[in-house]
Amino acid sequence: MSSIDCSPSELMELAIQIEKNGQNYFNKVAEKAKSQSIKDIFLFLAGEEAKHIEDFKKIREGLVDPAFEIADEYATPEMDTYLTAMFDGRVFPNLNSYDEVAEEIKTDEQAIRHAISFEKDTILFFSEILNMLPKDEENRGVVEELIRQEKIHIAKLYTFLKTK
Repeated sequence: MSSIDCSPSELMELAIQIEKNGQNYFNKVAEKAKSQSIKDIFLFLAGEEAKHIEDFKKIREGLVDPAFEIADEYATPEMDTYLTAMFDGRVFPNLNSYDEVAEEIKTDEQAIRHAISFEKDTILFFSEILNMLPKDEENRGVVEELIRQEKIHIAKLYTFLKTK
């Protein structure tokens, strides 16, 4: 991924990669978890990311207009850097890789707070994808549902954090 001038299919590939990065992170945290409840929530989140990967693959395969143009406001060096960083798994959180973040986590609370940050950043990116899709693209509803699911993940994580 080197340029914002990507095709819609490549944009979906970027979303798939972000979900793979999240799945990898959640699995690593689950492996390190000391408590079963932390392990369970992170394995749940890893499973959710796997489902989202399949959803984005279906969107990629079913785009009504796979050749639509990405709006000019997204063709900036800043957006290019943002998308490249997300693709490389270096946005969530603090520009470290998922492996680095997972290794730095020392407490359950840290793990949950990083997961919340990841989910928030994912919502922001998925919202950008939604904005990039043409208004008549039938897959907009799928992206909206994925955003809703990410919000539910945040709610679950906050609830879990309050019980700790």
